[in-house]
Amino acid sequence: MPDVPTDTTIPANVPVCPVRGSVIYPTMVQHIDASRAISIAAIDAAMLEEKTILIVSQRDKDIDDPQGKDLYDVGTLCNVLRVRKNADGTVQMLVSAVGRARATNYTRTDFLRADVTLIRSETGKAIELQALSRELNEKFESLIAGGKFLSSEAVTTIQNKEDAGEMADFIAFNMDFRIEDKQAVLEATRVTDRIRKVLTLLDGEAEVLNMQQKIRAQVKEEIDRNQREYYLREQMKVIQKELHGGEDGETDETEELRKKIDALGLAPEVKKEIDRELNRLSRMHPDAAEASVIRTYLTTISELPWNTRSDDQLDIATAATILDDDHYGLEKVKDRVLEFLAVRRLRKERAERGEIDAAEVNKGPILVFTGPPGVGKTSIAQSIAKSLGRKYVRIALGGARDESDIRGHRRTYIGAMPGRIIQGLRSAGTRNPVVLLDEVDKLGSGMQGDPSAALLEVLDPAQNANFTDHYLGVPFDLSEVMFIATANYPEQIPPALMDRMEVIDFSSYIEQEKLQIAKRYLLPRQLNQNGLKPNQIAITDAALEKLISHYTREAGVRNLEREIGTVARKVARRVASSEVKRAKVTDKELDRYLGQARYMPEHENREDMVGVATGMFYTPVGGDILFIETSVSPGRGMLLTGQLGDVMKESARAALTYAKTNGDRFGISKERIDESEIHIHVPAGGIPKEGPSAGGAMLTSIISALTGIPARKDVAMTGEITLTGRYLPIGGLKEKVLGARRAGIRHIIMPKANEGDLRDIPSDLRSTMHFHPAETADQVLDVALVGGLKALEARGNGGGTVTPEAKPKPARRKRGNDEAVATA
Repeated sequence: MPDVPTDTTIPANVPVCPVRGSVIYPTMVQHIDASRAISIAAIDAAMLEEKTILIVSQRDKDIDDPQGKDLYDVGTLCNVLRVRKNADGTVQMLVSAVGRARATNYTRTDFLRADVTLIRSETGKAIELQALSRELNEKFESLIAGGKFLSSEAVTTIQNKEDAGEMADFIAFNMDFRIEDKQAVLEATRVTDRIRKVLTLLDGEAEVLNMQQKIRAQVKEEIDRNQREYYLREQMKVIQKELHGGEDGETDETEELRKKIDALGLAPEVKKEIDRELNRLSRMHPDAAEASVIRTYLTTISELPWNTRSDDQLDIATAATILDDDHYGLEKVKDRVLEFLAVRRLRKERAERGEIDAAEVNKGPILVFTGPPGVGKTSIAQSIAKSLGRKYVRIALGGARDESDIRGHRRTYIGAMPGRIIQGLRSAGTRNPVVLLDEVDKLGSGMQGDPSAALLEVLDPAQNANFTDHYLGVPFDLSEVMFIATANYPEQIPPALMDRMEVIDFSSYIEQEKLQIAKRYLLPRQLNQNGLKPNQIAITDAALEKLISHYTREAGVRNLEREIGTVARKVARRVASSEVKRAKVTDKELDRYLGQARYMPEHENREDMVGVATGMFYTPVGGDILFIETSVSPGRGMLLTGQLGDVMKESARAALTYAKTNGDRFGISKERIDESEIHIHVPAGGIPKEGPSAGGAMLTSIISALTGIPARKDVAMTGEITLTGRYLPIGGLKEKVLGARRAGIRHIIMPKANEGDLRDIPSDLRSTMHFHPAETADQVLDVALVGGLKALEARGNGGGTVTPEAKPKPARRKRGNDEAVATA
């Protein structure tokens, strides 16, 4: 039976609308959504002509602009019933499929056109068609009954089809067959062939459906088996309980924990508490919430080093070698560490001979390393652990505000855990590690308690043998732990805690030490981190010295290492880009890598000047010199500028009083002082300055300005002056002398009481400088002024006065960009 009436006439050439992923069959009324320009143009052309269009499927659905060769040869000829254009530019078309048609002679403008020829279907033998029709109907109904899902409307439409060919078409359209299979059904001209193709496809779909059902059954069986095993395990627990005479049977996990804890060799009172928890766990259901808490607690107990120790290596020579290899300088610190190890060794030898109790071996002071950042406090603690052969644990205490950080949380809290001390021992795996309590001066206190108070028990040798963490609930012996603390500001450590520790002060590095540290440690490390070989870069000593003095200002060497890393990275870039094979960095080329120098150290005056004396100051990042300028002009009183602190202002007043008191000796009339405004200024007014040790320099500046005798440019001085002319000791002499030497100063005036501090200054530096110990102001003036005390006394004996020509020369100097507070 033909699917197209014989009297149907069609145009010979019609527009073509390509579609992707679907096939339309004759007698269907279907919506077509078009969004491509080629499809919309074809629909518009069909509406302007005879409303006839050919719907053809693409061979490859990913092609957006198909040509005739990209389409199948057979499509479906349709009448356009309605077209609706949407706001988003797409078009929805309702078509009525007329029949199968073959397309030839494609042409292309804005859309495709083709010559079409209708394909008339052949029915075949009636008896064969009837048999195939029944088979098709039965297989379709069997597939639907077997669980294949189709919408109820589609099933009803297919079952109501009386024509077997239309039924085959509708089945092919609604089933999720491949596009190639649907196209094959469309291209079958004989109805019987068409039905056979659909029957074959239905057989394949039935096999897929059977496989899905088989997989579903297997999954269900697996779930049932797991459920059955769960019930069997529960039954086994009941059986074990009966076999133990009514007592709860222990699970394998509980038994394993019991074996681990028995092997720890716990003290009787601790073992009693742990066994009680083990028995509680064995009686609980494994899925109970409290069982999980107890299991975690017992696991923690089993992982702690209750009796595991590392053997101490108390070889003093080996320890000294390790400390020297790991750190340059810090001689006092190294000596104290070696003394500590020596005492520990002698105690151990006496304990082995039975002369003292073994518990006395580990007793000793708790060391606290204090000093500015970056001077090696943390790293030297690592070296101590290395020299002893012990494990190293670092506990950062900065910002800790909760007592439970030290003592742990009680197990009644959700998420409870041991404190940091016990956690550190757990990670170390031994009961005698070296534990570094870092930044102990930055402990806080809050609503949850004071962690510094909790540290009192930890660091007290008389108490820490029975330290009880809140989480453990049983005592743990900390007496064998070697505690070392670090702090930047020891005055911020609570007094009770400080009383339990011995302070070892780390002073800032001098420039010569920084140079050696850079050459021995920092430069090789940065070359390795930045992928450079030693033969690819060379940094001269002059470049390193300039980098230290002009690009960094710090007590330690952290910023120095960063700057060296910056140079190394820039050289690495030049080497990697084949710009150079080897780079040599000199002091003159340093600004090419790091830019303009950030700090400009002071230098001595070019000439001896009236009213300008050179003082010295100390900061945590090193010493330097400062200039004190005094100008005398008509007026009254004293004017102080340069952002001076109260103590420094008092030094200026004391110096002026001394000048008044000794005016007759120095040839300074009372009227000269009373009728003049004495303006004392310290340059670099943006930097606060404080301290008493500028008294000698202020006295020299005032006397020079009042008498017109220049102060020596090559002399710098430090020391406190009194009203009676005594020259008192100061601190930070080493750093001040180093700063003065860097500025080119060769002569240093210092209090005689500070002579012992000269031992801290390197011998090669002492040999190139002249030190002038002074006890009185006269001794200071004798060295600081041109001509010395004789020139002053000559003025006094001659009764001379200051002439206008003797007024101080203005000193215009530019200080470096130093943000540290200068302490004179």
